[in-house]
Amino acid sequence: MKKIFCVRILIAVWALLAVVQPGKAIGFRGSKVPNTPMYDSRLFHFGFSIGLNFMDFSLKTDSDLGLEGDTLLGIRHAFKPGFSVGVVTDLRMGKWFNLRFIPTFSMGQRDLDYTIARPGQARIEEKKTVESIMLFLPLEVKWKAARMTNYRPYVTAGFQYTLDMASRKAKGGQDGEEEAYRLKLNRHDFGFTVGVGWDFFLPYNNKLAVELKAFFGLRDLLLRENNIYTDRIQHLGSRMLQLNITFE
Repeated sequence: MKKIFCVRILIAVWALLAVVQPGKAIGFRGSKVPNTPMYDSRLFHFGFSIGLNFMDFSLKTDSDLGLEGDTLLGIRHAFKPGFSVGVVTDLRMGKWFNLRFIPTFSMGQRDLDYTIARPGQARIEEKKTVESIMLFLPLEVKWKAARMTNYRPYVTAGFQYTLDMASRKAKGGQDGEEEAYRLKLNRHDFGFTVGVGWDFFLPYNNKLAVELKAFFGLRDLLLRENNIYTDRIQHLGSRMLQLNITFE
């Protein structure tokens, strides 16, 4: 699944870069006057971003999961849309490259669905929900194509540190009942980002951009506690897709 996801990102990158030749600026409608012609000459510029995120897991289980006699028959992962807001700091590194730091708060939810067959019982489905409030600290390089009057495609790549500020621990039961279990995840993660986007230059020295970005975490986040929900998982990593609008 991850390989298919990466291939789609690479195809999108190739399509955007194929639109223009790096050394030529092409204008739409011939002599149209560009907005903010000196925008790219500034060393620093700042802004903010808002967008949707789609948090997900990269999941690897034991190869013998679900074989005859196994109590745990399968694990599936799912995501729900969330919300992100961030602050943009951009440093000009030359004609074609910028260095970007975009601290971002992001809220989202991921689910793990377990199919369990206990002795003497029918199959049951159990859902474990992981709700997250994330702080993303990405440091990225932006590679810009030639400006086409008031439009320009670009790609980004970089590294990101992630802090999950809503990482949950076990929740105590009531009246002597067994603890109600919640998955425990490591709060700290790091990985790499890749993205594609499109700049729209506006009047009054402003710029709007639409950006699609993917994050792939490198750490195994799961804290194992010798139970059916964790022990058959070999690796539980984080991945996310973001659709952002930035105003700079």
